[in-house]
Amino acid sequence: MLVLICAAPALAQGMGISPGTVEFDVPAEGSATVEFLVHDFSGDLQISLEDIPLTVEPETVHVTASEDGTPVEVELTFYGDESLGSQVFNGKIRFLALTGGTIATGIKVRATVNHIVAGQPLPGEAAGSDGFSMPLWGWIVIGIAALALVILIISRMLRVEVRRR
Repeated sequence: MLVLICAAPALAQGMGISPGTVEFDVPAEGSATVEFLVHDFSGDLQISLEDIPLTVEPETVHVTASEDGTPVEVELTFYGDESLGSQVFNGKIRFLALTGGTIATGIKVRATVNHIVAGQPLPGEAAGSDGFSMPLWGWIVIGIAALALVILIISRMLRVEVRRR
């Protein structure tokens, strides 16, 4: 599942990448493909990840700008890693524009990657379908309140029996 948060391109010195922000799921035992559009650039794009400990391919893509200004589609594949467990990674996908062997410019696209291990909820999600999760202190408060109610009921019952004798 690919969810695009924002379709506005990220721009740097004439080159643009769209969308400017992405959110997508990557299965831990598989991969996910995400498409980007490169605007107004010819040369090599070196692709890397920042604060996202997954593998992305290809690491370098050659792009030739179209004469009519149509953006060029670049497809990236992200590979999961089961040893990381279910996590949400908030990082960036870095596109470095290389011309003549030197870096001409770079663009970072914000990315939220939901890395999913089958049968393991993402942090902050309950295992149930409604997504409700109560912290431990909430269960403690409920337990204390229930205990107090039981003590109150028992003490009232004992008073009633004492008064009847």
